[in-house]
Amino acid sequence: MYKVKKKLFGWDYIQWKNSASSGIARVQKLPDGRIVYWRYRVTNVMDEITEARQVFWLTCPPSKFGF
Repeated sequence: MYKVKKKLFGWDYIQWKNSASSGIARVQKLPDGRIVYWRYRVTNVMDEITEARQVFWLTCPPSKFGF
């Protein structure tokens, strides 16, 4: 599904994983320059990406976001 959204809207996606769960999320650049993704959209949990190796980049290279 993320590949379809990439084609239709141009959105970029990553795969994230932590000790409790994992998932696929859309990458967003905030106006203040931070690169973030919504880990749990329903509960409003947002994580910042500070290093390219924190996540697996699915639809673009990390260099697109300045890493």
